[in-house]
Amino acid sequence: MQGNKGLWEQRYAKEDDTLWGLKPVGTLVDYESLVDSNGRVLDLGMGEGRNGLYFAAKGFEAEGIDISETAVDRSLVYAEEYGLAIKTEVNDLISCEIEENAYSLIILANVLNFFRDDEIEHILDKAKKGLIEGGLLYIQAFDRNDPGFEVNRQKSQQVTESTFYRPRSDSYVHFFTKNELESHFEGYQTIRASETYLLDVSHGEPHYHSTIEMFVRK
Repeated sequence: MQGNKGLWEQRYAKEDDTLWGLKPVGTLVDYESLVDSNGRVLDLGMGEGRNGLYFAAKGFEAEGIDISETAVDRSLVYAEEYGLAIKTEVNDLISCEIEENAYSLIILANVLNFFRDDEIEHILDKAKKGLIEGGLLYIQAFDRNDPGFEVNRQKSQQVTESTFYRPRSDSYVHFFTKNELESHFEGYQTIRASETYLLDVSHGEPHYHSTIEMFVRK
């Protein structure tokens, strides 16, 4: 059984180059001006660093955490190549500690889907506590319109209405609804809340995804 660590380490190790590319999430670029210029940026599930490195290049104090040692090592290679400073940690998002009241921006891009419901609650709670007052939290996640929902409904073990256990990789996958994500942020200012169905050509064979974006201010 692999679990999340083995699953993602294997995915990254199979790539000679980047798995996701180095282009940052467009919404983060569009709203960069809202981030305190003297603030700290934390990318949870940083992968090879596409978002963290972007903010490091813009002069922010950037940090990132990922469960895959290969991905984190690759991010440091790119940081050295481009002369950027980024603080990294190899850890899972359940066990890692997040300093409270410390970050102007915390990023959770395409990572929350791969946890159980209780683990998602725990990660979001830590992230919210990690924000300074006025800090921003970005989430991108697959929703229940994603083709993967039906695939997992047929091939995996359904644990809850939106969560499946995949025995082959000993891992979980969760598909969100917009209302579900919004329920975690009562009292927060919504900067962006959108649902998008798109063709993903960033990795592997072209395929479709249905995603939710949430960008909120504490």
